[in-house]
Amino acid sequence: MQPPRLIINAVEGFGKTTIEAYADKPAILMAGGETGYLTLLAAGLVPQVDRVLIPSWTDALAVVDRFIAEDTGHKTLCLDAMGGFERQCHTHVCNRDFGGDWGERGFGSYQKGYDVSVNDWLQLLARLDQLRARRGMAIIFASHCKVKTFKNPMGADYDRWVSDVHDKTWGATAKWADAVFFGNFFTLVEGGKMPDSKTQGRKGKGVGGTQRVMYAQRRDAFDAKNRYGIGESFDIPNDPAQSWAAIWNKINQGKEVR
Repeated sequence: MQPPRLIINAVEGFGKTTIEAYADKPAILMAGGETGYLTLLAAGLVPQVDRVLIPSWTDALAVVDRFIAEDTGHKTLCLDAMGGFERQCHTHVCNRDFGGDWGERGFGSYQKGYDVSVNDWLQLLARLDQLRARRGMAIIFASHCKVKTFKNPMGADYDRWVSDVHDKTWGATAKWADAVFFGNFFTLVEGGKMPDSKTQGRKGKGVGGTQRVMYAQRRDAFDAKNRYGIGESFDIPNDPAQSWAAIWNKINQGKEVR
C-alpha cells in the first residue's frame, strides 16, 4: 500500500498540529504566520521535530523539491496549514498575473484569480506525489475549518463545516487525497426539540465536548472520505502521543480501494 495522502480538517483546539508532530519521522512545513507548532513546543506539549518556516509560494515549491531530491530520512511531510499555503499561492498569482491588483479589475475579476491559482496549486500536489513515489513519504495537510451555509438545491439551506480555503482549492485537494478526516468534539445536546411544520424548534444545551472524534465518511454537516474502508468515525485518545497512532492503526486495518 502506498503511503497515505491525508487531509485533517478539524475545529480549533482539536490537535491537528499535535497529530502531525507525533507522526512517523515528520518534517513540518509551516506557512508564514502558522506558528502553532512553535507555541506547542515552547509549552512542552509536542516533541522536537524538524520544521521549516515557509515565507512564500516559491519557497514552498523549492522546499518540496529539496525533499524530492535528497533522502532526508523523514517518513512524513506535514503542511501546516492548507489555508496559509493557499494564501501564498494566491499572492504569487496576483503579483505575477494581475500586477498585484486584488480588485475587480485584477485577481477578483469574475473569479479569474481563483481559476488561475488552481493550476499553480496542482503543481504543488504533483510535487507531493513525486515525493510520495520517490521517497515513500506520507503527506498530511492540516486544515482549519469554519461554518458556512450550504445552498441546498433539494430543499432548505443548512450550515455545515467546511475548510477555510476556497472551494476550488478544496475540490482539487480533496479529490487528490486518499482520506479526508473531519475532527470535532463529541457533544450531546440536551433539551432540544426537532422542528416540524408547526414549530420552529428549540435550541438545546450542549454538554460534554471533551471526547475528540475523527469522522471518515461524508455527512451533510461536513466533508469526509477515505479509501481504506474506515467506518463512519473513530475516537482520538486524550493522550496526545497516541493521536497519530490511532489514525495510522485505522488506515492499516483497512484495505486501500480506488
